[in-house]
Amino acid sequence: MVVLTGLFSGINLSAQQVIKLQRNRNISNRQPQKEKLAQAYYFHRQFDKAAELFKELYHHKQNYYYYTYYLNSLINLRNFDEAVRLTKAQSRKHPRNYRYQIDYAYVLNGAGNTKKAQRILQKIINKLPNDRSSIIQIANALQSKGYAKMAITVYEKASQMPNSNYSYNLERANAYRLTGDYDKMFDAYMAYLKDKPKEVQLIKNRLQNILMYDVDNNLKGIIRTKLLQRVQQNPDNFAYNDLLLWLSMQTRDFEMAFRQARAIDRRFGNHEEAVYSLAKIALSNKKYNMAVKAYGYLKKKGEHSTFYAESYTGWILTKMLMAKNNPHTTTEEYRTLEEEGDRFIAKLGIHSETAEAVLQLARIKAFYLNKPAEAETLLKKTIAISQLKAVEKAKAKLLLGDVLLYEKKIWDASLYYSQVELNMNNEPLGHQAKFKNAMLFYYEDEFEWAQARLDILKAATSKLISNDAIEMSMFMHDVLQEDTLGFSLRKFAAADLLFAQHQPDSAMMWLQKIEKNPSGPVSMQFALYKEAAILKSEQRYREADSVYAQLVQQYPESIKADNALFAEAKIKQEHLGETEEAKKLYLQLMKQYPESIFSNEARERYRKMTPLQKGQKEAKNGTP
Repeated sequence: MVVLTGLFSGINLSAQQVIKLQRNRNISNRQPQKEKLAQAYYFHRQFDKAAELFKELYHHKQNYYYYTYYLNSLINLRNFDEAVRLTKAQSRKHPRNYRYQIDYAYVLNGAGNTKKAQRILQKIINKLPNDRSSIIQIANALQSKGYAKMAITVYEKASQMPNSNYSYNLERANAYRLTGDYDKMFDAYMAYLKDKPKEVQLIKNRLQNILMYDVDNNLKGIIRTKLLQRVQQNPDNFAYNDLLLWLSMQTRDFEMAFRQARAIDRRFGNHEEAVYSLAKIALSNKKYNMAVKAYGYLKKKGEHSTFYAESYTGWILTKMLMAKNNPHTTTEEYRTLEEEGDRFIAKLGIHSETAEAVLQLARIKAFYLNKPAEAETLLKKTIAISQLKAVEKAKAKLLLGDVLLYEKKIWDASLYYSQVELNMNNEPLGHQAKFKNAMLFYYEDEFEWAQARLDILKAATSKLISNDAIEMSMFMHDVLQEDTLGFSLRKFAAADLLFAQHQPDSAMMWLQKIEKNPSGPVSMQFALYKEAAILKSEQRYREADSVYAQLVQQYPESIKADNALFAEAKIKQEHLGETEEAKKLYLQLMKQYPESIFSNEARERYRKMTPLQKGQKEAKNGTP
C-alpha cells in the first residue's frame, strides 16, 4: 500500500490507483489546450481537424458543449453517417431531451432518410409535453435547425392545450420573423402587448433590432400601417399609441410624431416629456418648424406645465435660429423677434438655462438690427452668471468680441478673445479665439504679427482651425510675394474686416477695386474667391456659382482652384438642384486635383450620387 500526503492525507491508495489518478490528472491538464486548438480549427473552418479533436474531447467528457461542436463539424464536412450515429446514441442516452431527437431527425434528413426524419419530428409535435420550458426548448431546437414553421406549429398547439395559460406570442413573433412573415410577426407582438401593455419597451427593443436590417424600408411601412390601424381601433390603448410615436421618431416622421405626442398628452395626461423630447430632436435635426410647434404646444400651457421654462427657451431659440438661417427674413421680422426675445428675458431672466437663447438674441440685436450696445449689455450679463459652464462662457466672450469688432473696437475685442485663449488653451474654442486674434492683427495691417500667430495655429489639434490658419498664412505670403509693398494685401484686409463687421456690400467694393487693378494673377484669384464666398454667405448661390466657375476656368493652376471647384459642386448639389453637373465637378476635382484635401469628400459625395453597379470595381488612380 502507498500512502499519499497533502490533499489525500489519511487515505490509503494502491499503486495502481495512484498511477490511474496521475494519468487522469495529466489528461485533465491537457484538456484546455486541446479544446482551444479545436476551437481555433473550427473558427478557421478546418472542420476535419476540429472534428477529430472534438471527438476525442467528447469521448473523454460527454457534455453538450463538446457534442455540439463535434456534431457541427461533422455537418460542415457533410459526414452525415457519423452524425447519425452520434445523434442516435445521444438521443437514446437522453430520451427526454428533445434537442437530441431533433438533431437526429436533422442529420437523418441530410443523409437522405427524409421519411424517418419526418416521423421523428411529427411524433414530437403529436406528443408535446405540457410545460412551458420544454415547449420553448423544442421550438428553439427546431428553429436552430431551420424548422421555423414547425416551431410555429409547436407554439400554436401548445397555447391551445388544456390548462395552458400562456400564449407564446413573443416566441411566436420570433419564429415568424425567421420565416419572413412580418405581418404575422407584428400581429404576434401586438397580441403580446395587449396582454402585457407595460412591456412596450421590450417590443421597441425587438423592433429596433429588426429595423436595423430593413434596408429598403418595406418593414417600416408594414409596421406603420398596422400600428395606425391598431391605434384607430384601440384609441385608449396607451401602448399602441406610444409605439406609434416611437416608430415615427425612428423614421424621422416629425409631423406624425408631433401629432402622436400631442394626442398622447391630451388623451392620457401628464405626458409632456414626449412632446419636449420630440422638440429637442427636431431642433437638433434643424427641423425648425416642427420644433417651434412642439415647444409652442408646451409653452401655451403656461407656467403650470412641467416643461414651461425649457419649452419657452427652446421656442424662442428655435425661432431665432430659423430667422438666421432664412435668407429672406426681413428687418421687420427681426424686430418682432427682438420684442419676443425681450419679453422672454423679462419673464425668465438671464441665467445658465436661458444663456443660449440670450446669445442668439444678442446676435440679432448686433448684426441684424444694428444695436451693438444692447447686445454688449446682454452678453456681459451672461458672462457674469456664476453657474455658467466654461464652454458657454467662452462662447459668450467670443460673440462679445465679434460685437466689439463690429463696433470697430478692435483691441477691446482682442481682450475678450485673449481671455478665451487663456482659459480654453488646448480646446477648439481656444484655437478659434487665437485665430480671431491673428485676424485682428491682419485687419490692422500688422502682417508680421498675424503671420507669427498663424504659424503657431498650423499645429492646432482642431483640424478646421489648422486648415484655416494654413490657408490664411499662404494667402498673405503669396500676395506679399506679388506686391512686396503690401498695397493689395491692405485692400484685402479692409475687405475682410468689413465682411467680419457684417458689411458685405462694402467688402465687395474693395474686392472689385482689386479686380479692376490687380497687382498680378495671385491677387486676382483671391479677389474672385473671396467675392464668391461673400455671395455664398448671402445665399446668392447662382452668382456665387458663376464666380467660382470663372476662377476655375481662368486660373486652373491656382491654389484656390480645388477649393472653388468643390464649393461650386456643393452649390450645384445642395442649392441649385443640378445633380448631374455637380457629379461632373466632383469627378473633375478627383481627376485634376487628386492631392486636394477635398478629394476624399468629393469621392464620398460622388459615390452616394452614383452607386457602383454590381461587379463594378473602383479604379486605383483615385477616381471612381
